[in-house]
Amino acid sequence: MEQPSRLDDVWTTRDYPVLVTVARMLEQNDMVQASEVAEATGRPHRDVVLALVNLGHKHLTVEDSSTYDGRDNYVTGIRPGGLEAVGQWPSSDVAAERLIAALDVLADGSPVDSPRRKRLLAVRDGFLNAGRDVMVDVAAAMITGRIPS
Repeated sequence: MEQPSRLDDVWTTRDYPVLVTVARMLEQNDMVQASEVAEATGRPHRDVVLALVNLGHKHLTVEDSSTYDGRDNYVTGIRPGGLEAVGQWPSSDVAAERLIAALDVLADGSPVDSPRRKRLLAVRDGFLNAGRDVMVDVAAAMITGRIPS
C-alpha cells in the first residue's frame, strides 16, 4: 500500500509569519482580531484563522468568535512557547549559540598568544566537543536559575 504524500509545511509559510505579526501587535494592544492580522500580513482572513487555531495549541491564547457567517477568532495573549519562538524569551538553543558567540568575541578581542585567549578558546572548544546537548543543558540551567548567574 502506498503511503499518502506529506502535506505542505504551514509553519514557515503561514503560521510563523502570523505568530510574529501577532506578537508585535500584542505589544501595542490587549487583544488582536483575526481581521487585523489579515490586514497587517496581507493574507486571506481564512488563512489567518487557520493559523491562529494551530498557534492556539502552544503559542497563543486564542478565543473563538465564530458565527453562523463562518469561523473567526481573536488573540488575547502569547504563551511561553510563542515568546520563545519569536525570540522574546530566551530558549536554551539560542542561549547556547549566544554562549559560543560570546566566547568567540571575547577570544577575538584578546591578544593572539595571551593566556586569556587560550583559556577562552579552550572553554569554547570544551563546550563544542561536549556536544550540543551539553551546551543546551547548561544554557537551560542558566536560564531557569538552576545555575546561579
